[in-house]
Amino acid sequence: MAEDAKDVALRTLLGEVARLRAVEERLRTENEHLLDTQRALEENRDRYSALFDSAPAPWLTLDRLGTIQDLNLMALTLMGADRPRLVGTPLTALVFPADRRRLLDHLLSSQTASLPLDCELRLATGDASLVPVRLSTRGAAPGGENLMVVLTDLREREAEAAERERLTEAEREARAANEAKDQFIAMLSHELRTPLTPVLAAASALAEFPELPLEVRETLAIVQRNVVTEAQLIDDLLDLARIAHGKLRVERHPVDIHQVARAALETVTEEIAHKQLQVVTELTARRYWVSGDATRLQQVFWNLLRNAIKFNNEGGQIAIRTWNSAERLLIEISDTGRGIDAATLTRLFEPFEQAYDENAASAKGLGLGLPITRGLLDQHEATIVADSRGLGKGARFVIDIDTIAAPTARPPQRTTTPPPPGKTTRILLVEDHEDTAEIFERMLRHGGYEVRVENSLESALSVDREAFDLLLSDVGLADGSGLDLMRAMRKKGKVKGIALSGYGTDEDVRASKDAGFAAHLTKPVNFGDLLAAIAALDR
Repeated sequence: MAEDAKDVALRTLLGEVARLRAVEERLRTENEHLLDTQRALEENRDRYSALFDSAPAPWLTLDRLGTIQDLNLMALTLMGADRPRLVGTPLTALVFPADRRRLLDHLLSSQTASLPLDCELRLATGDASLVPVRLSTRGAAPGGENLMVVLTDLREREAEAAERERLTEAEREARAANEAKDQFIAMLSHELRTPLTPVLAAASALAEFPELPLEVRETLAIVQRNVVTEAQLIDDLLDLARIAHGKLRVERHPVDIHQVARAALETVTEEIAHKQLQVVTELTARRYWVSGDATRLQQVFWNLLRNAIKFNNEGGQIAIRTWNSAERLLIEISDTGRGIDAATLTRLFEPFEQAYDENAASAKGLGLGLPITRGLLDQHEATIVADSRGLGKGARFVIDIDTIAAPTARPPQRTTTPPPPGKTTRILLVEDHEDTAEIFERMLRHGGYEVRVENSLESALSVDREAFDLLLSDVGLADGSGLDLMRAMRKKGKVKGIALSGYGTDEDVRASKDAGFAAHLTKPVNFGDLLAAIAALDR
């Protein structure tokens, strides 16, 4: 019996030892698992800490009261202080006083929000400067206490906004300067055109007298050419301003390019003869009708022809050629003159550039013809390229423009007729420039018209409406506007009128038409053009 009890006790003891060993093994395994978990947690903590510190954005963790619990390196850099000084500091203590209430409201709202909330305020940094920032705050996770805050430095945004404002202001100033420049050019144009008007009118009218000696007629022709050249320089300045501001307008109609080329050639006949140049015309294109403004396209040809004449050698050659490529029309104007070197071809169409020998006498000018030519062609969706084999080897310009089918009927040609026989047209001439008024009055009377001259808006308004048949008025009068005069006269009855002005922009012409004028002549006025306009109204 005793031995049985001993066996039972031994077996019990061995069982207990085995159980303890199993418990020990389990505890050892659990301990190792806990150690692994601890190492993993430590690794995760280190990884989180590294990620937190290396994050490209400033991060903060705050408790529910807004006290800083932790912050990364970017936040430390932004705030300009070290971690020990900032951890445990209420964020409100680092915020500009006027923004503290906004921060407290933001933190309170963020605690219960399901999505991050934003708030903009100013932080007082370690160097006593104020930094505008945006706080994006995520509420505490369930069971958590901390708020996660991302800071965005808004100084760059404000700098960009300030730069945008500076650029906007600079643009406003530049626009105002451009407008002032345009107004100055327009005023200068008016002041330069006005004294040219009596000169051109007198020269063009006297040139029609066959009884004048040939020498006098040739002198008058010289005067006319130079006045027209001066007026063209003024027009070039205005055209350049219109092109630069996108205000140049073209009136599209079917245009015969061959006819335009011949008409432009006629305008430079005397200049060609003066330099004894040979002209070659090979207008062989079968499709030569385009949609465009005939006057502006003639201006293109005139610019290129004058350029070819100006830089050609005496006794040289000018050629005008046309040909087709598919539906396109190619126009070439070439010369055998001074030529252009390769380095200057790139700036040939820039305003105020002289791409030829600037020391040559023929190079004098403003350098506006080619830029205006390109601007006019741009309005016609056409292109122009320049080419030269070098100095002394001439130059060629090639225009590429789309064609249209030839119209079935040619546009009517404008004709001029004298006043109907037996009727004397009574003209009220309102002009405050004495020389212009005197020469116009004299020439109009010589042409068979009855003329009454007034030199101010006030005196013109006193004239009985039944006392004249046609109003011929300057627009820029000393005491008012010719446009106001026309409006006032139209209230008294039907009035036919022609406006004279040193301002010739599209807006000026439109203003004259809106006021009631049937025609707008830009000074200096060729007397023949004035007679043609009067005759058209008489008809």
